[in-house]
Amino acid sequence: MSPDAEGMPTDDQRSTREQSLRYLYANFTDGSCNWGNHIIDHATRRLLAEQFSPPVAEFDSFTDEPPEGDFDFVLVPGCTMITPGQNPGLDHIERLGCPVYCPAGSLWVSLGRPGWLIRARIIGQTPSGKVDLRIARKLTGPIGARDSFTYRTLREAGLETHYTGCPTLTLPADDVCDDGFVLMSLGRRNVRTQTWAGRRLSRRCHLIGLVHEVADYDRYRAAGWNLPLVRFEGDMELYLSYFQRASLVITGRLHGALPALAYRKRVFYYGTRDTRTTILDDLGVPIHAYGELSRALERASGHFNRSLVEKFRENWDRVIRATLGRHLDSAAQAANQERTTRIPHTTLQGG
Repeated sequence: MSPDAEGMPTDDQRSTREQSLRYLYANFTDGSCNWGNHIIDHATRRLLAEQFSPPVAEFDSFTDEPPEGDFDFVLVPGCTMITPGQNPGLDHIERLGCPVYCPAGSLWVSLGRPGWLIRARIIGQTPSGKVDLRIARKLTGPIGARDSFTYRTLREAGLETHYTGCPTLTLPADDVCDDGFVLMSLGRRNVRTQTWAGRRLSRRCHLIGLVHEVADYDRYRAAGWNLPLVRFEGDMELYLSYFQRASLVITGRLHGALPALAYRKRVFYYGTRDTRTTILDDLGVPIHAYGELSRALERASGHFNRSLVEKFRENWDRVIRATLGRHLDSAAQAANQERTTRIPHTTLQGG
């Protein structure tokens, strides 16, 4: 393929640019017991594969210090990676002396409670947790933010930021179907409440449970969950296929809701509300109480802000062009210069 009128690279040029990139990837799955991280990683690598070759090295940011080496940049893909304490491997990432990019980072703190107004007084009010930006300030901008809390916080701190959302929302809906079952993607808290609700709901539908953490399978079985129960066993395509084939998804996990939205399923989200779930607020996904689980089949909704998902992808591309794209351009210039120096000079003889 030759370059078109807009200057698109040829296949050979693209290959040369990719091969010349040496980057380190902060892997956040090897030391994690949360399979939601595997979903994020799966979606992130899929997006990166559209433009870039695999990293030359990886390290487990949950347990390891970054390796020494000559890298063009470090890629911090997502999760709650830019919250200090979540990923000790990032505490001294600046020592590598190269740019550190994050296209979809998240800050996690607990949200405060507004309290109750009784007569002329507010009681029970609690403040939100304190935000620590030590890792965020080590990143090379622009930074991608996974949720609106992170976006607003970084912007207010004077850091160049774009609201990129979560890569999970870009999972392709090619193999989506309806196999007639309800998927209940189980949360980490109130195990007995969810078990009781699941068994009640199973009287009205074919219900399959799915857990998101290593220990949760045994916890739910011990609590009396006697329905089908899925866990991640190394095959992400198989794990995600339960979301793809469900009629609707009832979930207490953020990364139960996001793949369901990517596959355009009806969703009933319950339970946790913190800074990470502000993305659900922006998408128009209600956050229900545990007490509403008995009405989940009726209250599950397929309506959400699809235009925002499109905006997320635009912002993701903008961040990638402004960060990793810098290195592609530099590599292309170096490759062109090298090819130019190899062309032999000839003298044309006039006749």
